[in-house]
This record gives sequence, C-alpha cells and structure tokens, in this order.
Amino acid sequence: MRTIQGMRTIQKTLAGACLLFGLSISLLATAQIADADDDLEDLAETGAALVLFGLAPTALGGWLAWNLRHSNRQTSQSLSLQQEQMFLQLLQNQAGDLTIIQFAAAAQLPIEQAKTFLDQKAQLLNATFEVKDTGAIVYRFPL
Repeated sequence: MRTIQGMRTIQKTLAGACLLFGLSISLLATAQIADADDDLEDLAETGAALVLFGLAPTALGGWLAWNLRHSNRQTSQSLSLQQEQMFLQLLQNQAGDLTIIQFAAAAQLPIEQAKTFLDQKAQLLNATFEVKDTGAIVYRFPL
C-alpha cells in the first residue's frame, strides 16, 4: 500500500511540475509571438519552443492528472464494493444483528466511519436499533 501511495505522490508531483513548466513556457511563448516583429525566423523558433517545451509538458501533465483522478475513482469504487460485501457477509453470519465495533473491526474502518456507514444502511434497509446495558447499539437488519 505504501508503494502505491508513493507512486501517487510521484505522479502528483510530476503532473504539477509538467503543468507549471508547460503553462509557463506556453504563456511566455505566446507573449513573445504576440510582440514579435515580422521576423519569420524568430516566429518559427518561438513556435517550436511553444510546441516542444510548452504544449508537450502541459499535455503530459494534464494526462497524468486525469490518470490519477481516474485511478482514485476506481480505487474508491473498489473500496465501497468491498465494504458492501463485508457488510452483507456480516449480516448473514450475525443473523441480521450487527454492532458498530463488529463492522469496524471486520471492514478495518475507523469507528465514526463505520457508524456513518451503518446509519446509512439502517435507514435504507429499515433496520431497528437496540441499546444494550453496556451502551452498545445493536443494529437489527431484516433478512
């Protein structure tokens, strides 16, 4: 997992650097072209610099940023699906009765995130609640 995070950090940094560099060069080259005298040789050199050092890094940075966002969206969807599957498996194993701590431990989630998830599912599936003498909340989902 750390390797994936490290790669994402590198990708973010590279995307930002490419965009910053490419947009800066593009802006400078565009200003140079706008102020240029009618010297065709200068215009050709500035145009080449714009394409090679401005547009190419900007395109690369944009692609890296898009790829990172797309990858994050897929990872998020995968995690949501895993949580959903864990929830359904626990419901079957526990005959529809589930506590926040049981779900948090099984899904490896923080308590608050597990509570939010279970509250949403309880509302969606018309679950009832029971408070034990210990103060623990038991969600009772109809099977």
